Amino acid sequence: MFKIYSKGCEYALRALTQIPSDNIDSPFIAKELCKKAKVPEASTRKVFQKLAREGFLSAVPGPGGGYKLVKSPDKISLLGIVVAVDGQDVFDKCIMGLPNCSNKKPCPVHNTWQKLKKVMMKEMEEKTLLKLMKAVKG
Repeated sequence: MFKIYSKGCEYALRALTQIPSDNIDSPFIAKELCKKAKVPEASTRKVFQKLAREGFLSAVPGPGGGYKLVKSPDKISLLGIVVAVDGQDVFDKCIMGLPNCSNKKPCPVHNTWQKLKKVMMKEMEEKTLLKLMKAVKG
């Protein structure tokens, strides 16, 4: 199995799916989400800070603070989160990890990856955080 995004992005996605859906507008505590998602808190907090800088989360200061979603989870796409965390070029790298792979000098799976990538990115754009939250909670 191959991964298309970083471990930090994976941790953040797993943690974000643990936000209580009955209390979406309230702040959440990163430590609690990380514990529920079974992901490392320190790494996930770094990604949450990045998501705050990118406008997905806002930091809530004070004793009852934590983070809060800036937009409704049905308006946040999986693709948007991945790009915010890992950068715009996350899907531009060679799937085989070859440094010189390009349209002019393709690796053995370049053309297949180009086709699959378009479909995958469309699906990731349509998959919202809310859908992920509901799927995880079953």
